[in-house]
Amino acid sequence: MKYKRFLPLITPVLIWLLSQTFLITPRFFYSTLALGTLLIIVSVKLIADRLAAKNWLSWTVAPLLFFLGATTYTAIIVSHFWIQIIFLLIVWFLFSYLRDLYQLADGAEARRAKLDNLLVGGSFLALAALAGVLFGLPAFLNWPLAITLLAFALIGWLSFSQFFPVNESLAKQRGLVIMSVIILTELAGVFSLLPLNFNILALFLAISYYLLLTIMRLNGQGAVNRRSLIVPLLLSVMAIGLLLLSARWL
Repeated sequence: MKYKRFLPLITPVLIWLLSQTFLITPRFFYSTLALGTLLIIVSVKLIADRLAAKNWLSWTVAPLLFFLGATTYTAIIVSHFWIQIIFLLIVWFLFSYLRDLYQLADGAEARRAKLDNLLVGGSFLALAALAGVLFGLPAFLNWPLAITLLAFALIGWLSFSQFFPVNESLAKQRGLVIMSVIILTELAGVFSLLPLNFNILALFLAISYYLLLTIMRLNGQGAVNRRSLIVPLLLSVMAIGLLLLSARWL
């Protein structure tokens, strides 16, 4: 139906309005999460139906992870400037994702590669936001580390599995994905012991995720070798090293 072409524009705008509502009236926070989640699921369902996809729910993972991660992160920061920037990032990501998905459903297979590239940056930001929330929660809630690690494992799995409907080579590496989730969860446990700001710890984990994702993408292309691995490995180590040197220890 013709109205579906407007979903990539209407959905982000409605979610932006919901976000502004909860910013003005904080008690609407959970309502914003619920209504935003429903909007995204319905929009993806209407668009993905045109793909004749057997499991259309797999297409909802990426936008939901970004929306829920970024929105939840705004609840633990106080700067209105950065909150508005995050709201704009949510609008940009949802618009880009739904637009590319709509065009992919129209038969533009070139959009599959663009979706794949979009998810690389989007998944990094979403995981950083969600990790920041989980690392920051002990300041508000006193719950066992085991629950936090289970949450990290779930987020890690969703962060990798969101590529499955877009990138077939990653979908075929489920064993490597499980191993990467285990590594990421163990790193989260180690990072949580460091006396650093939760934002720094979240960046550590996001950089680790990006490195693991890069290795899987290279493996899917059959291009895993010393030369291809040394650059992302060095860049990751340098980024974490710079963060360690510039961070204020608690």
